[in-house]
Amino acid sequence: MDFIGGAPVRHSLCIMRLICTCGHTHAILPDFIIPYSGYGLFFLLRVLAEYFLRLSTVERLCERFCITLSQLRRWLQLFRVQKEDWLGVLSSMEASGLSFLKSLLTQPAYSDFASAFVRRFTKSFLQSHKNPALYCQQAFGP
Repeated sequence: MDFIGGAPVRHSLCIMRLICTCGHTHAILPDFIIPYSGYGLFFLLRVLAEYFLRLSTVERLCERFCITLSQLRRWLQLFRVQKEDWLGVLSSMEASGLSFLKSLLTQPAYSDFASAFVRRFTKSFLQSHKNPALYCQQAFGP
């Protein structure tokens, strides 16, 4: 799911899979895909940004993006937890959700953050659970 021209848009993607030396197959996902989610990264970041900017009521926000209030709450909780994991408790308390979001969006290469997050936590940023298969560090390089 993405948000283009002021409206939610559903896309279909072809995902490349590789066979690893460990014997498992691994999907090679672009940075804008959140594993096991029907929503793209930039869609979620857009929803969160508009929430933190308080551009409208929560009800209008959910209506605009065609999501439920419970879905928005899950994303906010996941964002808060992963922000705290990444920054640490004290730094996370000092940084607002909006300032952390801005720091992600203004990085020269989001890929650097995304790959560092995967290496550190064995899941993608805003992925709600770890991969069900055994994690293979070889698939993600040194």
